[in-house]
Amino acid sequence: MLSPKLTRAQSRWNIANLITLSRIGVTPLYLIFIFREDAWPKWIAGLLFAWGAISDYLDGYLARKYSLNSDFGALLDPLADKILLLSVFGSFVALGFVPLWMVVIIFAREFLITGLRQMAQNRNIVIAASRAGKHKTVSQIVACSFILAIICTQATVEASQIKWDLFLARLGPAGDWVEKLVWVGPYWLMFYATVMSIVSGVDYVFKNRHVLGGGKA
Repeated sequence: MLSPKLTRAQSRWNIANLITLSRIGVTPLYLIFIFREDAWPKWIAGLLFAWGAISDYLDGYLARKYSLNSDFGALLDPLADKILLLSVFGSFVALGFVPLWMVVIIFAREFLITGLRQMAQNRNIVIAASRAGKHKTVSQIVACSFILAIICTQATVEASQIKWDLFLARLGPAGDWVEKLVWVGPYWLMFYATVMSIVSGVDYVFKNRHVLGGGKA
């Protein structure tokens, strides 16, 4: 019979947690490829982010289906999400697609909620995921996917030896709509994701204010 210590060690490295860890592992690779000039590295960066988004669902599904839930997984999953998403947002700031102030607000919210969760864990209080928090995550993934699609498309067009502005001009009236979509779309999608970060953060703090007050319920 396996000892309790060995059982805990095995559960820590189950398939669900390994998938979660892969989300952290692809983050530095994403940062390497997204800043390359050629089109193919940017597409690889997009695929790496796509894996991160899919794995966020997949690890939870496997954990529920095969009863692989663990304290380690509960700690690792939101950490992996933060590392990937915040790295992606940082790259968008560097590439000029997202204003810095939006990412600063999102960073601040994540650190605030992480601190709140740590306080709750120290008191054996469980903070359940909220609908607003899930909505926030979806809005961030949608914004990231849209911006990455633009980055990959622009890189592909310019790899064919056609300047982006010339490509839009060749589209005629449709080019004007594409140009507006490229410049306005990322801003408003990120603005919405930022608002949802604030709303979900306030929601978490209000619903779990007993943690800040030292209570248990």
